[in-house]
Amino acid sequence: MKKTLSVVLTLVMILSMCFMFAGCGSDDADAPQTDGDGANAEAVVLHFGSTQGTTHAWYEAAQKFAENLKTASNGSLEAQVDFGGVWGSDKEHAEAVQNGTLDMYLGSTVGFDAIVTDIGFVNLPYVVTTYEDVDNLIYNGWMGETIKKDAEAQGFKILGITDCDFRWISNSKKPIESGADIKGLKMRVPEAPMFLEFFENLGAVPTSMAFTELPSALQQQTVDGQDNGPTLSYPNGLHQFNKYWTKSNHSFASAVIAVNPAKWDSLTADQQAALQSAVDQMVEDCKTLLREDVGEMSQKMVDEGGCEVIDPTEQFQADMEDAAHKVWNSDAATGNYDQDAVKRIREEA
Repeated sequence: MKKTLSVVLTLVMILSMCFMFAGCGSDDADAPQTDGDGANAEAVVLHFGSTQGTTHAWYEAAQKFAENLKTASNGSLEAQVDFGGVWGSDKEHAEAVQNGTLDMYLGSTVGFDAIVTDIGFVNLPYVVTTYEDVDNLIYNGWMGETIKKDAEAQGFKILGITDCDFRWISNSKKPIESGADIKGLKMRVPEAPMFLEFFENLGAVPTSMAFTELPSALQQQTVDGQDNGPTLSYPNGLHQFNKYWTKSNHSFASAVIAVNPAKWDSLTADQQAALQSAVDQMVEDCKTLLREDVGEMSQKMVDEGGCEVIDPTEQFQADMEDAAHKVWNSDAATGNYDQDAVKRIREEA
């Protein structure tokens, strides 16, 4: 009897421990798996970079994108927003996405074309000068389709194209009301031969440099002026150094949202759909925010910086367009661009 009772008690203890461990195992299985920081270990984290900082409309749109992405993917995708030039210049961001070091990138076509030179045609001066042109030719037309085709041939997956800004001419020396007023000015231009030739045609002394170097160059008076619009210039404090702003709208910088193709292919079909949906919303958010910012930031430059915002005169417009058309017809300036696109621009002009 004692031996039997001992066996029974032993079995009861073993069964109790089994139930206890089974219960614990069940709780662990139902609980979300986390890493050491308490984050969902099963979520795919997409690092999303840009040269623009936290005061730019892109950043606000990117924060909403991160929220929408997590919701749309049921928590299986998360975005780490690495803005403010964490990954370097626009060119370095694009290179990082191309080689897979960075997952996603939002950047202007001026900068992106340092890697995908074919798309430089879209930045040619006076190709698009109104938002109607932008909507019809880039967002819903052949230019946007060509940008995607050329970029994807160079190792990028383009998920969206959105606003950056129209380019204006600003300087610290004098109001510019004709092409003659630009002569002799030391102008910072993007790192593209086309911009160098355009300003040389106007008699300026252009210098190519990355956007990240521009504020110190203006402050130190290495250059007299530059040609970014208010939504890039105001958040980066450029209005502190340039007093005179001519609303030239001589070039429109659209922006690409690019992802590394291998990263895209590694996602499930549902994750790809969620990512595309979140990007589609960000595209619209960027357009809305930036177009509102143009007027608001222009006024802030006047109120806070004592800047003068100048409407272009007919003479100014004629001189600028003449300089632009010379660039269109320059094989030296357009030789690296998609030649079918260049030919179409020349013919349709």
